[in-house]
Amino acid sequence: MKTLIVNNYLGRKKVFRVVEAVEKFSEYEVLSYAQTKELGRAAGNFDAIILTGSEARITRSEHVKLFSAVSELIKDSSTPTFGICFGHQLACLTFGAEVGSLKSPVKRFEKIRVLKENEIFRGFGKGGFAWLAEYHHDYVKKRSLRRAGLELLADSSSCEVEAVKHERKPFYGVQFHPEKAEIGGEKHFDGLKILKNFFNLCGSRRDIG
Repeated sequence: MKTLIVNNYLGRKKVFRVVEAVEKFSEYEVLSYAQTKELGRAAGNFDAIILTGSEARITRSEHVKLFSAVSELIKDSSTPTFGICFGHQLACLTFGAEVGSLKSPVKRFEKIRVLKENEIFRGFGKGGFAWLAEYHHDYVKKRSLRRAGLELLADSSSCEVEAVKHERKPFYGVQFHPEKAEIGGEKHFDGLKILKNFFNLCGSRRDIG
């Protein structure tokens, strides 16, 4: 299988952690958010799509405008898609959800509570917990999910929307960074388990190893 990694970072270097995680499960191609023509032709040519995080702020309209091609890809694609942090926020905004800013940014491993049995949280169980890396200042508002066609899958003490699934499209979005397993010497590998679950849905037969 082959995965499209949409690099939403404003530079090329920060995408490497996502690449390292994805290559455990799939072949891949990286396209920048700024490669508008290539993104316009990408829908349907891949088995999976990953939308990365970004330094951009989803609450700033001048930033969101930079990602119009990514928003169009999200609208047009029927390919299984996994949004990470900013990628998750951008997709939710594209579907019609509201976004906001936290009083202070979250930069740590967070204890995420699984609210519903779901494919990407397979093995965690309803009411179970996962330790996942967080680096964000903005978030998606819970009250706006239903009208955007989104279902809440997980939350935490710091963020009311940690994971969602679209009701009709094969889209999953997470506020955390599943590709990151270490912060300041603290290590947790639940994120890779979640990515593995997503890629299993897409037909990958690779294992973490």
